[in-house]
Amino acid sequence: MRYGLKERLLGALVLIALAVIFVPFLLEEKRPAAPISDKIITPEPPAPVKSVVERPVVPELPPSLDKQQKQQVASNNKNLPHSGLTLNPEGGVDAWAIQAASFSEPANAKRLVKELEKNQYHAYWRKINGMAVVFVGPYISQNESREVQDKLLQQQGLKTLLTRYVPEYEARIQGSLPTADD
Repeated sequence: MRYGLKERLLGALVLIALAVIFVPFLLEEKRPAAPISDKIITPEPPAPVKSVVERPVVPELPPSLDKQQKQQVASNNKNLPHSGLTLNPEGGVDAWAIQAASFSEPANAKRLVKELEKNQYHAYWRKINGMAVVFVGPYISQNESREVQDKLLQQQGLKTLLTRYVPEYEARIQGSLPTADD
């Protein structure tokens, strides 16, 4: 008897739930469909603007070096073709560095620098965008740096990136030179 009572109560609950769900749909008023216009109104395009430029003017940027200094740099580069050494217009030397790895912890960068120095590489690290980045170099020629890059891949298994060398004084200005606290 008890089993039959449970079935009746469960059936009643199911019927009540169905009534709660479907009765509002039956009592809801039918709404008329929204009228759809066949006409699409588009505004007329604006009149074209006519502008006349007689002669384009190239803006002149203030030079970092005057003409005499640029000529001196060019002549210095001509005097050093056999060494592979070239001077950039600011007076520095164009050089290459190899980015060996990036770490979030400076301790990991220091560990890799020590390991690379044990293997006779000139390694150093800098803080760039909150990361400790390990570099090898600098190298004057790009070919020499590519050879070292290949050696690092073969000997150390490091997949590296060739970048322009940033001298220490520029790194200090940029704020990427590690401090004594690092």
